[in-house]
Amino acid sequence: MKSLLIISANDNPDGTMLTCLLARHLIRVTHWRLLILELAVPPRCAQVPASTQHDQSASRNRVPVLAGCAWSASGRVCVLTAGAEGLLSIHDDPGRTRYCANLRHLLSRAVPCFDDCLIDTPALPDLRAVCAEALADAVLSPILPSPQCIECACEVIHGTYGIRNVRTCLNPALRFLGRLPVVDGPVSMEKAWAKVMETTLREWLIVDRAFCHAYAYLPLLACARCLGEPATRGAWAIAQDARAFDDSRTMVACLDVLTRRIGSVRNGAVPGLCEAGVCNA
Repeated sequence: MKSLLIISANDNPDGTMLTCLLARHLIRVTHWRLLILELAVPPRCAQVPASTQHDQSASRNRVPVLAGCAWSASGRVCVLTAGAEGLLSIHDDPGRTRYCANLRHLLSRAVPCFDDCLIDTPALPDLRAVCAEALADAVLSPILPSPQCIECACEVIHGTYGIRNVRTCLNPALRFLGRLPVVDGPVSMEKAWAKVMETTLREWLIVDRAFCHAYAYLPLLACARCLGEPATRGAWAIAQDARAFDDSRTMVACLDVLTRRIGSVRNGAVPGLCEAGVCNA
């Protein structure tokens, strides 16, 4: 099982939106069995099972591996919220020592039953996010281009609990897939601070020459439309106006790029995950 952590340094809904979109896309274009692990409180991905209920290509063989799971009708996607099994409690655990051990145990139980796990966490520097960084195979970080985006990006990459420090101290195998801008539209990409973002964060953006700026990005309007409509329509249907169609096509192209990136991640990179045990100390 490959695990992908979607993380940011500010508490905005972009990470959850990306988790939901990516989950829907993976179910449509792959045969993977998908676990969505919600460490954020309150949980924010509850609509994913319902949004995939019309997927007729999926197997109906559910794996009863984890209590408290919300399964899709297809039996291929499961949403598990933090604490559903009573393991991921943060009470009386200020250093998150038990939390990290029990998260490792939870992931180890899911390894034989799922092909991919998407992890939605609170923003850094929340220690629940740090524990997930220590155990994930890969990290993806959405970014909303704004005057503050450079500072947020630096926190995710170079901060005390950023990817570089976590690689050095906790998880040398952690792979950073990149920063993914979530933009309002083509106009916002031309603003001065967007150009500064491109220049400053160029090495961390997901390079792809198929996009007009030579890196992948998500159009916010298409994302909102996709999540707000039934699964039989959404961004995969032909939109009425030209901009909506272009945005929808860009969104699907971006999700295709992410799917390929996830496919290239080494499976089960975190050592010892399959032997993890529960911690009640």
